[in-house]
Amino acid sequence: MFRLFLSSLCSFAVALQVLFIVGCGGSGIGNNPSSGGGGSGSGSGSSGSGSSTLPTIGYNSNPSPGCGGAESGYNNQNGSISGIWLQSPAPGENPNNVTVNATGYSTGTITQWTVCLDGQAVYQTTSPANTISQAITIPTGQHLLWASVADSKNDSDRSEIRLIQVGTPPPSSTVLPTPPANAKVLTEMQNVQSNWSICSLCAAGTNDTNNYTMTFDQSQPSLSGSSMEMYAGGPSWSNVLFKDIIPETIPYTHFLWDFWVYHDPAAEAHFWSSELDFYVVSSGNEFMAGSQCDFGDGYWATWDSQGSRWLLDPIPCPHWAAGWHHVQEYDDLPNSTQYRYDTLVLDGVPYGLNQTWTVNTTTWQDQVGLQYQLDEDTSGTPLHEWVDNVTLTMW
Repeated sequence: MFRLFLSSLCSFAVALQVLFIVGCGGSGIGNNPSSGGGGSGSGSGSSGSGSSTLPTIGYNSNPSPGCGGAESGYNNQNGSISGIWLQSPAPGENPNNVTVNATGYSTGTITQWTVCLDGQAVYQTTSPANTISQAITIPTGQHLLWASVADSKNDSDRSEIRLIQVGTPPPSSTVLPTPPANAKVLTEMQNVQSNWSICSLCAAGTNDTNNYTMTFDQSQPSLSGSSMEMYAGGPSWSNVLFKDIIPETIPYTHFLWDFWVYHDPAAEAHFWSSELDFYVVSSGNEFMAGSQCDFGDGYWATWDSQGSRWLLDPIPCPHWAAGWHHVQEYDDLPNSTQYRYDTLVLDGVPYGLNQTWTVNTTTWQDQVGLQYQLDEDTSGTPLHEWVDNVTLTMW
């Protein structure tokens, strides 16, 4: 993940446990979860078939000035903007009328603020100010909300993007499906060494590192007696990506990913985020169902491939308690150009996601894959993560 901002401010964010500075981690700008593959789409899903297109949340092909551009408003070429803290509103359910409170940090003068809703400016000012507190009205439905700034050094940047729900949310299932008898089941995937690889450059962090390892057949800690250990060291804000790639054409449209994960308790406070991606590549399309626990800002995040951005969901994700944690995620491909996050279960607590996103194209060969990424915080504390009983069921 990119972390292009002052470490002192990021440390301040961690210390307060409520301050999110974009770029410290979590849902920062340009944190593409994919690097080994991702994307597919054919056949029919549970609520769509053929080439039908489902509505996607907050997508706008013609964004307002201040709400568009690379990564929805990011052009911090001089590095003068060290972050934007969007204090309110929180992700999830909100009333129609909310107050957007935000603070910007820049070595130059902040000359413009824009509040963006689904890519359209709902408030903009060119009066120099480091903070805004602005009431806005949000229509009923699901929306993407963020704030962006520009400064006197011609840099621009944006806050994290929050998924906002006004009114009754769309129906979503909190029950994982029962796969059919003919489903293909891949078990103990953490043990198939030939499918795994590591890289840091492809993780798109602020800093790269060569200090990483992956160790198989670990008896401690383990549930099955054979876990896989992942280690990431290096300078502050280093990221390392661990990839499980299976090169083959996938005819399936339903996917249930089930695994257990364990963090070194001594380093837990220094995980900025733990990224967990499932993806398919099919016929030049990348279906990247990227997700991550953004410990740094306390929410679960999902990946919008078409928008190339992380979105904060209304699912709390504080630092994990010591011990094994169980993650189950059900995703499907409703048609040939979209993928959907259906249901997430964290340690037995179910969440209905019901988010549909559009794929991006790729030159990668057909494949299915899993990715785990370790993201350090400003301290540069080395991280250890173990996974066990990794199972992928497809039908």
